[in-house]
Amino acid sequence: MENASKALIIAGAILLSIAIIGVGMFVYQSVSETITGAADMSEQEIQAYNGAYTTYGGENVRGSQAKALCDKIRNHNQAAKDPSELIAIVEAEATDPTPAPSKEDAAGTTASEINTIKNKILSGKTYKITFGYDKSTGLLTQVGIIGSK
Repeated sequence: MENASKALIIAGAILLSIAIIGVGMFVYQSVSETITGAADMSEQEIQAYNGAYTTYGGENVRGSQAKALCDKIRNHNQAAKDPSELIAIVEAEATDPTPAPSKEDAAGTTASEINTIKNKILSGKTYKITFGYDKSTGLLTQVGIIGSK
């Protein structure tokens, strides 16, 4: 009887180990899918994602359109679940940062920073709007707004 109880304890420990390994593999697969999600986007999905913002780009963009772009990016950043999805706004020519900016190291990604930039934009003036893309994914990561002289 004593050997039978020991065998049941060992079998239980083995089943528990298998369950723990299974949960670990599930978590690993979930995390790896999230990380590679942007890399798995098709060209059309990337163009659609970027197109929502690049329609505002150009040399002589009105201040009201630049303000609308700021609002759109602010809303996007507030809804972003992953820091790699953030779009930064800078008051200069946009660059192609790789990796994409994160909440910790990118200026122009928080609502207050975007509102500060938006408040400097005058509706009656024209602006040059440029874009920076993540070199590995092709996704828009930075918008540059330069005031006309």
